Amino acid sequence: MCKKLIVFDLGKVVFDYDVNIISNSLSKYSPKKSLFDNMETFMFENEDLFVKYEKGLISSSDFYKEIIKILDIKNLSFEKFSDIWNDIFTPIREVIDLIISLSDKYELAMLSNTNDLHFNFLYQKYSSLFLKFKKLHLSYLMNARKPDAEIYEKVLKYHNIEPHNMFFTDDNEENISAAKTMGIQAFSFKDITKLKHDLKSFGIEI
Repeated sequence: MCKKLIVFDLGKVVFDYDVNIISNSLSKYSPKKSLFDNMETFMFENEDLFVKYEKGLISSSDFYKEIIKILDIKNLSFEKFSDIWNDIFTPIREVIDLIISLSDKYELAMLSNTNDLHFNFLYQKYSSLFLKFKKLHLSYLMNARKPDAEIYEKVLKYHNIEPHNMFFTDDNEENISAAKTMGIQAFSFKDITKLKHDLKSFGIEI
């Protein structure tokens, strides 16, 4: 039997999150409340900063300094900012249960566009879950992020596997399309029912 690799995205697949929780909390410290109408819009308008942070090209400390500068925030320590920045996640229990079950029989990996503060916060709370993965491929440690081909190539090389033997699930259609162009068996994540169906179509026993 050929080796198969199952790769999970992190956000919106293993953990749900709501970035608007951040804006609701930070707005108490900033006079520029109009910037908080929609946190996703704010992130899009400052995409270069967020991309650099997810690629590990700037430190968490420098990211914090840039955010409070943009928002003209006063009297907010790095520690308090970190608490606000991290308080957005909810575990998707049925996916976590599936990961634990699959880890007994299959090689699992994670591929995530994430940052230092978010991932270390989650790892401290859920270390037993993350230990189920053979490798955690994290954008901020790899200096690359999805959907760039480079990050998929690094995953394939690390596991020494052909693209068609890699199963990948992600909630972002752009990331799925990029993986498919490389021959990876990529599936859009919608819910646990679809995930199980997709895994079975890849030859995985649930």
